[in-house]
Amino acid sequence: MALENSKMIPFEEWTDEIRTAFCEAFREKKGGHLARLRQMMGRWLLEAEKDGLPPDFVTPHLITRRSEGLNPAARSVMKQALFEVFGIMTTFVPRDRKSELTPRERLSKTIDRHLPRFPDDWRSRAAPMLYLCPDRLADGAIADVRAASSITSIVMLGGQYFDFCRAEGLPVDLNRTSFRSWVKHRRELFADGKFSIHTMVLEAGRLLTLGRDIYPERDWNWLKKFQDEMRKTARHHPTRANQRFVALEELRIAVRQGMEVARKSHEKATGYKAKLRAHTLARAMLSIMILINSPVRISSLTGLDLKQHFDPSFTRLYLAPSETKDRNRDERAIPPDVRAALTSYIEVHRPLVAPAEETRLFIGWGGAPCTSGHLSEEIGDLTQALFGNRVSAHMIRNVVAAFIVSESPKEKGLASEVLNHRSGASTPTYSANASRIVASRKLGDAADAQKERLGMTKPAVRQRRSADNEPYNGSFVRP
Repeated sequence: MALENSKMIPFEEWTDEIRTAFCEAFREKKGGHLARLRQMMGRWLLEAEKDGLPPDFVTPHLITRRSEGLNPAARSVMKQALFEVFGIMTTFVPRDRKSELTPRERLSKTIDRHLPRFPDDWRSRAAPMLYLCPDRLADGAIADVRAASSITSIVMLGGQYFDFCRAEGLPVDLNRTSFRSWVKHRRELFADGKFSIHTMVLEAGRLLTLGRDIYPERDWNWLKKFQDEMRKTARHHPTRANQRFVALEELRIAVRQGMEVARKSHEKATGYKAKLRAHTLARAMLSIMILINSPVRISSLTGLDLKQHFDPSFTRLYLAPSETKDRNRDERAIPPDVRAALTSYIEVHRPLVAPAEETRLFIGWGGAPCTSGHLSEEIGDLTQALFGNRVSAHMIRNVVAAFIVSESPKEKGLASEVLNHRSGASTPTYSANASRIVASRKLGDAADAQKERLGMTKPAVRQRRSADNEPYNGSFVRP
């Protein structure tokens, strides 16, 4: 890493306090990187002296001005030195970052990006139907009735399908000829293990929806029949969700232990990076804990705002109809254990990364709110380390529903109510998972009974270990 400006206060001329803090923070660093850290800290001290300001007075503006002319790598080294030596945390968060796009703004950008991939006749029909009115009073026919997530998936798949038609020299249209080639291509991916039958069912349904919305006068029975046949085939193939099913009891135990590990890690941490790892672990654990007790969708989870979605005492969680896929108001009670974990995260971990004016619950690196993709990946990483199965946020919703059905088979409809579904169409899936829970519980009871008959003591519960057979310590977590 070449440094454009080598002017600095030499290490020997630093104050004893700063020199001692630097040596303690970077005692394990050697060679060129240590030299670059000294150089950047020396540069900072020189600039602070020129400004007549204390060296530990750090603001985003000062960082920007004092690192002017440096390449990104050098600026990163300067920030690392300041983080560790001065313990600077939240002051690094840029206060002038661009405001986050609203869901409607993101949807509009998605439509603008993918709609040009449609053929002219489809695009001319679709554009007014997908129009998003600024005041929401005159949205297009599709935008008015379909959830943003549905529109996003349909428009993206439509663009992909029409691109395929062009690349293969096929009619750029949703007809039997072009679709037959598309299916052949998808089946080849399936044969190579790159695609699932269940995904083919979903794609057929999305293209069917697209066709019916844009060209309702055309006959789409042929596509509906294909989807029905694929759905029958899919019943004989296990879904990825079924393959990575985890019991609710396991999740509850894991998150309680994980929050305690994060708290102790924060208390023991001496540097910023160690505290950041503790924060990341706490964030993932709290996310799972909220999903277990209030199984909202991942987009709703990442959108949680301390002022908008909670009461002052954190006993209730509220989602407006416009914030849910089902367009239903969602209100949840927050039990005491979740409330305790929530307040602990807000008071102990969150200040590490959150700007003072930020009200979103989950904050990522740089002070920006976490995205759904980032938090979902974080949850997947965590469950993979804990259980050997990568459990998604959506799968946790299914775990909760299956548990409800297993405990109260006569109240199957309650599962759909808890998940805020418009209908109980998913209840059979929850029932299937519930049957597995009941079966495994009976098997465990039988095994315990056999041990008692044989005079064997029941073994203590063993803590799950990660894939390398070492106790989980949260080291996989990324900032």
